[in-house]
Amino acid sequence: MPCLADLLRLQTAAGVEAVETPEQWQRRRAQIQSAFRAIAGEPPIATPLDLETRVEATHVGEGYTRYRVSYAVDVGERVPAWLLVPEGLKEPVPGILCPHQTTPLGKDEPAGLGGEPAYAYARDLAQRGFVTLTPDHVSAGERCTPGLRHYDTADLYRRYPEWSAVGKTIWDLQRGLDFLEQRPEVRADRLGMIGHSLGAHSTVFTAGADERVHCAVSSCGVTTFAGDDRRLEWARDHWYQYLPRLRPIFLGGQPAPFDFHELVALIAPRPFLNLTALNDECFASTDAVAELTLRVNRVYRMLGAEERFSCYFHGNRHSFPAEARALAFAWLERWLQSD
Repeated sequence: MPCLADLLRLQTAAGVEAVETPEQWQRRRAQIQSAFRAIAGEPPIATPLDLETRVEATHVGEGYTRYRVSYAVDVGERVPAWLLVPEGLKEPVPGILCPHQTTPLGKDEPAGLGGEPAYAYARDLAQRGFVTLTPDHVSAGERCTPGLRHYDTADLYRRYPEWSAVGKTIWDLQRGLDFLEQRPEVRADRLGMIGHSLGAHSTVFTAGADERVHCAVSSCGVTTFAGDDRRLEWARDHWYQYLPRLRPIFLGGQPAPFDFHELVALIAPRPFLNLTALNDECFASTDAVAELTLRVNRVYRMLGAEERFSCYFHGNRHSFPAEARALAFAWLERWLQSD
């Protein structure tokens, strides 16, 4: 089993010191953020644009209204999304951003418009009283580049050669948070995120980067680079290219400058639930998630927030089984619906 870097050790000019206070953790956290940004890239877009929100269609569902909306994320680039608003609201309620997994359906699956019912979490949460937003991922759904496969990021790298698909995803999802903040139905101080697979690690990346995410849930999205003999999947030179700057590092046999336990720890002390399959066929290093869990737990404990981190292991492979969904929805209700 790989040995992951100690989250409670801080490298300083004078050497290494133990992280024992929230102030020291902020310094350690800044080091992780810096290492991550060096690989993910900085946004080439100077400042967020006016969203120029459009509501383009409306449909009444079972217990909610579904709006087809879009908003600007760059000059000449808009993100289409489904906004689901519970019926009968008398006051603002928490809003949840629901990125989708790797499916040609894109945003339609979380909204319950196709695919597997287990992944219709935007619809299910709207029926539980949350406002939910599920946008198309870059290069997916309506954002697929004509002539390319779904999730082929070639066009993204032509436009932003020094950025990354992960960096672009964070940027786009942050604009989704902007959108939710501006909705009159939403409590801007109670924003959450939930996702499965691609949507899950997109949730981890975004929640770690943006403290507006009050609570987050990841289903089958957390792994480790250490101990993963397929880690080059995170640094492909074709199709969906997550983090190209990792490629020469991995090809050279070197460790990544950060690992997933560090990215998860960026969320602390905010509530985070990790749902993981110990037999997940998409990740070669599932055993290491046990070590990841222990190391992240120590950060939450040091910050006095141990009850805000939890992990559920199951044996249902790369899926979102009923018991995991029940835990996820209860977690979001606990941390977003209580003051």
